[in-house]
Amino acid sequence: MLAIATTFAMAQTYTDNLEVSIMGSKEAPQETTIVVNQASDGTYTLSLNNFILGGAIPVGNIVIDNIATTESNGIKSFEVVRNILITADGEDWIGPTLGEVPVNLIGKMDAKHLYCTINITMEELGTINVVFGDRNNFVASTKTYTEQLVVAMNEEQMEPQETTIAVETNKDGSYTLSLNNFVLGGLIEVGNIVVESIAATTKEGITSFAANRNILIAAGDTEGDWIGPQLGEVPVNITGKMDAEHLYCTIDITMEELGTINVVFGEE
Repeated sequence: MLAIATTFAMAQTYTDNLEVSIMGSKEAPQETTIVVNQASDGTYTLSLNNFILGGAIPVGNIVIDNIATTESNGIKSFEVVRNILITADGEDWIGPTLGEVPVNLIGKMDAKHLYCTINITMEELGTINVVFGDRNNFVASTKTYTEQLVVAMNEEQMEPQETTIAVETNKDGSYTLSLNNFVLGGLIEVGNIVVESIAATTKEGITSFAANRNILIAAGDTEGDWIGPQLGEVPVNITGKMDAEHLYCTIDITMEELGTINVVFGEE
């Protein structure tokens, strides 16, 4: 079989803060470099080399290739869900011993900035969340909506509660929706539910959106026994619409421990 080598048209090096969380436990940010190579076919390869977890566990080179992008307003957006092999040049790195590991990558980049999240699932360590760069570099504006939020768990409806959801309008035209400090039934502290890079369409002043993906739930902004970070990746299905004054959306969250949680925010 003839082997065809991949040729690269250009490479871009980004240096920024990298923050790592393991099952919700955050490590101190560290300045790190990620290299993004553009291949001759227009796809990209992202390389986070010599990744050391917590400054103590040498993991290896996390390389994700064949990344397709969409471009809007000079910003390239990408999303990849795939299994990869982690490589290394020495014997002390644990990555090559793990076999294929699931990786969930989502991000944006332009000529100056790269922002991405990389969720890496390792059986020995759980799900590792890697955040590189600053999301605010790609945010045009933020709007908050305060409405009644109704939660049903396994079809049992709970009392409505007044809640605030923040919606970021990104410079590429996508949206990020954040339901922070979510507490289930006033008792079970879940955490921050953040869904990024949501595609949307606008007609007659109403913006409609939908997204279906796996996310990691971060701990809330206050001290507490937040369970979200312990769950690993959870499937989230979000649909909704909004205008300048109102937001209506449904968020279905599937947790193995609790079943399916249905969140309805606002009035349709």
